[in-house]
Amino acid sequence: MPVNHNQTRFESDLQVIVGLPLSIARDVADMKVFHFGKVMPHPSGRGTVGTYALHVQCPWRFVDERTIVTGASDHFVESTDEAEVHEDPRSGNLQRIKIESLLKGYDAETKSFVNVTEQLVVISVNTDKYGGADLLLSGGYRLQIFPDGSHGENWRFIEFEGRHAVIEGGQVRL
Repeated sequence: MPVNHNQTRFESDLQVIVGLPLSIARDVADMKVFHFGKVMPHPSGRGTVGTYALHVQCPWRFVDERTIVTGASDHFVESTDEAEVHEDPRSGNLQRIKIESLLKGYDAETKSFVNVTEQLVVISVNTDKYGGADLLLSGGYRLQIFPDGSHGENWRFIEFEGRHAVIEGGQVRL
């Protein structure tokens, strides 16, 4: 089987988040955005960012040894508190409830879930030839990202003071 040099380089690039905590999780339009590392003011002066971010537009999920904790599809499932699905950035859907239970913190100003635990530190990162990624996190969790279409942007890896990579149609573009 031929070596995919972009996949190899991409997996190598993602290693910079090993040892960093998942710091922030938020919704931006139809994307789920996960920030890693030190939280700092956004360069625009509005909001906050982590040192690195994943902008995910394809299916993703958090799993533990036993079950799927939450994933992309839970965004469309009403929470048990009877709130409208898109009404409240802090509840309103099952995904937000589950993410808050993982990260334990919420910043009302930025409408973001923030990690106030010692858990969810990246232990290892693996990628596949279809543009997917599997992040092993402390606390027994994994964040899995898996493109499921042959066209369009799936997700991005962004270094806020540097480069970024785009996964489109399951292919890595550096």
